[in-house]
Amino acid sequence: ITALATPSLGLKAAVSRVPQLTQCPAPSDAMVKHNNMVPRTNVMKYWQRFVRVNFNQPAQAKRRQAKRAEKAAKLAPRPAAGNLRPVVKPASLRHNFRLRIGKGFSTAELKQAGIHHRLAPTIGISVDRRRRNKSVEGMQRNVDRLKEYMGKLVYLTNRKRKGKKNVDSRNKLKECKQNTHKNIIPVPRIKYDGARAITAEDKKFMAFSTLRIARAENRMVGPRSKAKAAKAAKTE
Repeated sequence: ITALATPSLGLKAAVSRVPQLTQCPAPSDAMVKHNNMVPRTNVMKYWQRFVRVNFNQPAQAKRRQAKRAEKAAKLAPRPAAGNLRPVVKPASLRHNFRLRIGKGFSTAELKQAGIHHRLAPTIGISVDRRRRNKSVEGMQRNVDRLKEYMGKLVYLTNRKRKGKKNVDSRNKLKECKQNTHKNIIPVPRIKYDGARAITAEDKKFMAFSTLRIARAENRMVGPRSKAKAAKAAKTE
């Protein structure tokens, strides 16, 4: 902006007559900063069309209950929950303090319980051939679960076996009551002790070294037994 001096007016008067530039207010939907989406709210919608209400919850609950009863009637006298499944711990650190239902029992658990892995599916026990046991406590928990199931199992058959009299299954069937529990055998809850003071024995215990020594002992079982047998053969 240039100000011209006129003969009748001074320089200050000429400058004061020049219009001052003011900053315009920003529009409501101005461009946002950075690489973000431009806001464009489309409120002209028939929103009543998209409103959903769940007033049919009691009817849905009644329908689910009828389906559960129908499924249980089809499976009777077998358990309504289907096959027996193991109790396992979740894998993550956040949930590994509790127990949940797993996919199937491992072959080691079935072997220790005295059940063949091919017989298990025929008597209502799920089997997972890929599962491996990582702790003695977890394995013993599932072995006890299998033994409890086998102690309560009623085996019904009409097949005549050689050298044995045929058991009248119809009389047994009248006495049997269907198991309607969600997991056949309830999932036990682990009771943990509260916080305690760290003792001197806890401070001396070396967890990493203990695990390394245990792995080495397990790895050297074969070579040591072989060397012992060779030494015994030499002395003879």
